[in-house]
This record gives sequence, structure tokens and C-alpha cells, in this order.
Amino acid sequence: MKLTIVPFASVAANLPREIARRVRTVLPWKLVVSSTLPDPQPDGPATTLDAGQVLSLLPSSVRHDELTVGLLGLDLSAAGLDYVFGYAAPERRAAVVSLARLMAGTVGRRGGRRLLVERSAKEVLHETGHLMGLEHCDHPQCVMHYSQVLQDTDIKGCGYCARCLKELSRLPEAPSER
Repeated sequence: MKLTIVPFASVAANLPREIARRVRTVLPWKLVVSSTLPDPQPDGPATTLDAGQVLSLLPSSVRHDELTVGLLGLDLSAAGLDYVFGYAAPERRAAVVSLARLMAGTVGRRGGRRLLVERSAKEVLHETGHLMGLEHCDHPQCVMHYSQVLQDTDIKGCGYCARCLKELSRLPEAPSER
């Protein structure tokens, strides 16, 4: 499997690589951090970006063994929701994670950068799980547990529960690692 992390300009320079390293401790896949994309501009007076708009800027793949997750430093919304931490489009094999609300309480705090990396990795793993066909999980420690507020993200673990791992193990393997 290959996961490409695509940072947007609103994400601090070294942060995507730190997040990729943390994700790599959970997923033994090939991880690539691509070059930075310019930030999209909100439509009209909106202060948040529509997830679909951001997803349209990311490369998509028809291969089941290639996934893309964008990292955005701006607020993100989806149909019917004022904000989301992330959003996946399994049919495109692409997702986006917003770091805007994940940064709350991390700036200027001792250990704040580590907390931001941990929160971000959890959300990248969560959206990657959706790209792989996983639904939300009832287990509160599973990374696939739904995060409605930031505290939910802080409480859940940075890994998949046994049930979700079993579901992931049923997926077809990639023909070859590139």
C-alpha cells in the first residue's frame, strides 16, 4: 500500500513529515509527502472551505493500493456540518484533514507540537480507514471512533481496534510494492 500525504500552504513546513512518521508507526505502508499545493480560496463570504472543493484539488487514483490524504491548515466543512476534522471520498481514494481546529491549545504550550502531531495522525488514520472501507467504530479507543469535538480526538487511541484490524485484513493485498 502507498499513502501520499499532500500538504497545502497553510500547513507548517515540517509538520507533514512528522505526521507521516507517526502514521508509519501504525500503518507499515510506503508513505510519501508530496510537494505543497497552494491553499484554495473559500467561495464567497464563507470562512470555511467545502471539503468537496478541497478534494477536487487532490490527485485521485483508481488503484486500490494508492491513497491520498491532503493536510489543510484552514477550516473545513461538509454538507450539513459547520466544520469537520476530515472528510473522505472513497470513490476517489482521497481524503482531506483540516488541522485548523486540531491546533487548539497547542500553540505556545509545552508539548504542543507533539499533541498536534498526535491529533493529526489520528485524523489521517481515521480518514485512511474510511478510504479502506471502514465505518465509524463503537470502541472509544479505536481511531475509527467518530470525533464530534476535539476532546473525542484526544481520548481515542492512535490505532485500530481488533475488529477494525480484522476488517482491514480482509482487504485484497497490493500486487507489488513500488
